[in-house]
Order: sequence, then C-alpha cells, then structure tokens
Amino acid sequence: MSVGAPRWRRALASIRVRLLLGSAFLVIVPITGISFARTFERELLRSEEEGLVSMATLLASTIAHTEPARLDPPALTDATRAVAQRLGAQVRVLDRDGRVVFDTGPEQVMLRSEGRWLRTPDSLYRDTRTVPALEGDTPASVLRARPEVLAALDGRPGRYTRRAANLRGVRLYIAEPVRAGAGGVVQGAVYVSRTTYPVLLSLYSVRNALVRVALASLAVGTLVALVLAFTIARPLRRLTEAAGRIANGERGVALNLAGHDEIAELARDFDHMARALDARLAYISELAANVSHEFKTPIASMRGAAELLRDGAADDPEARQVFLSNILDDAERLSRLVSRLLELSRIEARAEARVPVDYRALVDDVVRRYEGAALVWSAQYEHLRATPEQVETVLVNLLDNAARATRARVVREGETSEDGGRARIEVRVEGDEHGFLTTVRDGGVGISEANLARVWDRFFTTARAEGGTGLGLPIARAIVESHGGHVGLRSVAGEGAAFWFTLPRRL
Repeated sequence: MSVGAPRWRRALASIRVRLLLGSAFLVIVPITGISFARTFERELLRSEEEGLVSMATLLASTIAHTEPARLDPPALTDATRAVAQRLGAQVRVLDRDGRVVFDTGPEQVMLRSEGRWLRTPDSLYRDTRTVPALEGDTPASVLRARPEVLAALDGRPGRYTRRAANLRGVRLYIAEPVRAGAGGVVQGAVYVSRTTYPVLLSLYSVRNALVRVALASLAVGTLVALVLAFTIARPLRRLTEAAGRIANGERGVALNLAGHDEIAELARDFDHMARALDARLAYISELAANVSHEFKTPIASMRGAAELLRDGAADDPEARQVFLSNILDDAERLSRLVSRLLELSRIEARAEARVPVDYRALVDDVVRRYEGAALVWSAQYEHLRATPEQVETVLVNLLDNAARATRARVVREGETSEDGGRARIEVRVEGDEHGFLTTVRDGGVGISEANLARVWDRFFTTARAEGGTGLGLPIARAIVESHGGHVGLRSVAGEGAAFWFTLPRRL
C-alpha cells in the first residue's frame, strides 16, 4: 500500500491486524449460535405446545367415546396419569361448571441449580432434585374464570401462557372441549398444563456452553494471533528494513534469523541473495577495473601514435606506416576485447536454452579441426542436455590453448614424432550416468607455478603477442559453471598441461 494512504488503511493492511481479525472471526461462530438459540427456543416452545394440543385433543376424543359416558372413566385415568408423568405435564378434566373431576397432580420437575441462570427465586428448591410445578391459584372459581377454560366450555380450543409460580420460565395451558352425543354438546374440558423449565434448562445449558466456547475462542484466538504476529510480522518487518537498506546501497546486510519455518528459510534465502548481490557488485567493480586497465594500454598507444603523426611524423612515409600499423593493431586488439567481453557478459547474464545434445558427435567434430588432436572416448553414454554452441565454445577455447602450447614447444625444441608424442593433443572423455569428465591434454612444456594461480583470471594471458585476450578461460569457466559443472587444471613442468571440466547429463 502506498505511503500516502490513510493511516487506518495502512493499519488494516498490516499482517498483525489481519491476524487479529482472522482470530476474532473464530468467535463469530459461537456468538451466532447464541443468537440462533432464541429462534431454537421459540421452535421448541411451539413444538411443546403442539404436543400438549395433540395430547389434550386425543384425551378429549377418547373421553367423548367412552361407554358409559363419564368424564373420569377408570380405564383412562391410570393411563392418563402414566402419560402425564412421562411427559412431565399436569392433566385435569373439568365439568361444564369448571369443577375438577380428574387431576393427575402437579407435574414433577427435575431441578438443576448449577449456574446462577438456573437458580429458582426460592432457595428452598435449590438443593432438591425434583420439585412440583405449583400454580398457586388452583381453586375451581379461579379455573372457571380463565379465558382458555371459558373458550373450551364454549366449544372452542383455548390456549394461554402464564409465568410459572415457583420456577424460572412460563407454563403452557391447553384446554380442549369434550363433546358428547349426536349433537356434540360440550360436557366439559380437558385441561393440560406444562412448564417450559426443562426446555429453558436445555437452552441455558447450550447457551452457557456457547458462551464458554466464545470466550475460550476469543482468548485462544487472541493469543494465537499475538504469537503469529510476533513470529511472522516481526521477521517480515526486519526483511523489509533490510531490503530498504540494500536498495539504499548499503553493503553487508544480514538477518541471521534462527528457526526452521518458512520465514526462517526466507531469511536465509534473503541473506544468500544479499551475499550474492555483494559478490556481484564486487565482481562488477573488479571487472570494471580490469577492463579499464586492459583498455588503457592500447588506447594510450593509439593516442601516442596519433599525437606523433600530428606533430610531424606523418611527413615521413616509413614512420607514418609504422604508427598507422600500431594504431590498427591496437584497434584490432580493442575489437577482440570488446567481442570477448560481450560474449562473457551474455553468458553470465542469462541462461541459454538447454537441449539434448549428441556430445560425442560434438566433441569429434571440434577435434577434427585441429591437426594432431585425437579423441579417446571411454564414456558409457553419449548424450547430455546443454547449449551446444556454448559447449563448443569451451572445447574450442581449450583446444586453441592446447594447440598454441603444443606449437610453442615444437617451435622451441623442434620435437616431433610419428605418433605425436608430446606434440600431440589428446581429448579424453570419461563419464557415467551422472555426467561427463572431459580432459584436454596438450603437448607443451606445462605451466609455471607462478602462472598456475592466475590462468583463470580475466585478461591474464601469456600469448598477448599472438592476439590473446586473456578471456578464453574465464569464458570457458563461466559456461561450464552455468551448466552446473566444474573446471580445473593439472600441470607438471615439462610434461604439458591438462585442462578438465565436468558436465552433468540431466536428460
């Protein structure tokens, strides 16, 4: 997010805040459950009411069809008491005047007093497990005056809800008319009541559990968010600060974060990248210094020759020819240096496409270009995945050096033989299923101890008079290393030198 964004937007975009919000989201589930508990409560109460209605309707219909007709048939009273006890309800049968003909007695409620929400107003019931659900207003005159009873005695179903007298919650009252005879004359009413305390007890238990889950989720989520913010946001902030310091040109920036998680791996990769950048900058600085030094000599020579020609040497044809030849030679050397540098930069800057290559055919084709060179192939395999043009460049550079060293010894010592002897160039290729080892051995006099440590340096050459730029071996090393291989040199004074390099197959 841009620096100019509002402060609150930057705060919301931070990982710490997003982790806290994500953890807080965990609390929404139990809180939503608490809100839905009220809906569930209404559905349970409606189900309770429908059950009481069904019970009252069935009982009224059964009483109306008993013979002989009476409101309290003996065969029905025992069954009614058993059903009322099982359902936790109170069933009464009233006559036309509202008097109680049959009563199953107060419903017995299992009381659980753990938790302050479930305690009854009267401490008398806190230590008992079963209590009667009392109404407190059960006289016949009171029953007759109730609207649900009046409705039932008038031939209509009656429904009513009242607060429970000694229990938390309310009582549901259902009154159904009892009709008898062909005309369906109302003979009385079945009056069923039940407290909602068991329903509320279950809901309160669920609600208590949801509240505890919500609080626990909030606490655990907050703790987890803080831990994650400390272990993620803080290292990322250090990474950001280190990246800013590197962008501002600071060298040697390191994080050194311990651990084995992804953040620690990222920090180690960041340190590796920072070291690689430092090495790259050092390489560029060293290369610039080497290029400047290498270009300085031919440029100074060209400038000196041009100044002498300007100061009168041009009037002397012989001198003019000499100076012009020197300028052309230096210009040619600069051209070769520029070409080689471009080739080196192209190799180091990007990786060319790797394709399957018949390595044996490639080596054989290069070796045939050099007189006195022979190929000894002892590898089990013949193919690898590489950039053929670059691999050919490596072979050509090494064989050029080998041919030059061999010619120098032949010219110096006049050594020749029919089988080549030390004047022979040998290319030996060994390998296994993992890769190839290629050795280019010359017939020269070897490399001195002083020069062994410098042969891979850029612009170092012992053949400058022959047009050497000192970039052939560095280019060869860059190509081999870009392919995942290694280069090396073995040399014994008087016995020639052997340059070797490895290339993985990677098919």
